[in-house]
Amino acid sequence: MKLFRRKNEKILKHKDTAVLIGDYDSAVHGFRKVTLLNAAHLPVGVRSSEKKVDIQSLNRWLTARGIPDYRVDLDRLIKRLEIEDEQELLEEENALSVSDNYWLTDSDSTETYKEMNFFDRPFDMNGFGAAMFRSNRFTPEESAKHTPNNTLCGYHRKAWMILGDQLYLYKGSTGFHQQECINEWIASVIAEKLGLYSVPYEVTVYENQLVSVCQNFLNPDLDLVTAGDAILSSGKNAKESYEQLVQVMETHGITNAESCLDELFLMDYLMMNTDRHAQNLGILCDANTNEWIAMAPIFDTGTGLGCFVKTSDLEYCENKKKARFLDRRNFAFEELLEHIGDFSRFDLSALDGIEQLLADKLSLYRGMTGISSERIEALCRLLRRRIERVKLFQQKQH
Repeated sequence: MKLFRRKNEKILKHKDTAVLIGDYDSAVHGFRKVTLLNAAHLPVGVRSSEKKVDIQSLNRWLTARGIPDYRVDLDRLIKRLEIEDEQELLEEENALSVSDNYWLTDSDSTETYKEMNFFDRPFDMNGFGAAMFRSNRFTPEESAKHTPNNTLCGYHRKAWMILGDQLYLYKGSTGFHQQECINEWIASVIAEKLGLYSVPYEVTVYENQLVSVCQNFLNPDLDLVTAGDAILSSGKNAKESYEQLVQVMETHGITNAESCLDELFLMDYLMMNTDRHAQNLGILCDANTNEWIAMAPIFDTGTGLGCFVKTSDLEYCENKKKARFLDRRNFAFEELLEHIGDFSRFDLSALDGIEQLLADKLSLYRGMTGISSERIEALCRLLRRRIERVKLFQQKQH
């Protein structure tokens, strides 16, 4: 139990731009009071007025940077890293992330962002990776706590890895036969064939588990802002809706918002994605000016294609109301297609035969996953039916 307040003065910086300074309490991992120094670089979604920052929204944004309390195998990770709770990791490395370029420094620190950022600085990737993924006994070195994984949000086991001179995200599965990893891969294949703006994924084995692998699409000149924070920036009455998201993007100069969302809806229909919440889509911002640039590429499409459905139920799962978009849940997937304005831009014939690629990938790892031939065949039929349904919808528009 934490009995004492540990107070010190910290500065929130955006790269080397000082954004605010305040009384930071490491016992609660948040600010008590702050003075705003540069409103133009305040994180998107953090409210302010008359040079005053809303502390509650600031600390919500800061907490959301860290590992959530619902992370798979979190108790095991906490024990291995010998910490009190997951939020303690935020302060181990200045709340540095490789999803944006914000960080915390002590008020008397002379460190620069170039020296500290994890886009360029090496770290103990396998120490944290094994602590997160390894199922048998493991005691990591102290260096395992000094990584950008401290600010890696999300439910699944995951870890940043350095391959060559690039950062890659390894993410595990929780569903039947570790299918979510392969879903990420087939979604990226669909995107490539249809010309959708999407993050490419592959599949590999790490610590005797299947993981999806994608290269980090951020860098020291780009920040990722979640759709949730983007919508919050539109005011106190902001609601997580399609209309609100489009409006706030267009207000900030992103003129192709509807077109980008058309691609996302098509992907989520084909994959039967049930997890498109407000953190699983976002906006790209200029890390030097804080200006909005574009909608982020499609990412996190693993929770779909009936990955939590029994094989015997895959034939009937399409009619279930399981779609999700932002805070709206459990509606028919067909409603996603109704939002798409122009189907003519999509050449669905490019997906002919894609189900065989899915079958080959599922079969490749069946020795590890134990997936049956019956399930592989059922999943391929399901994907083919999704494609044929979209073709029919496309024909009706003509």
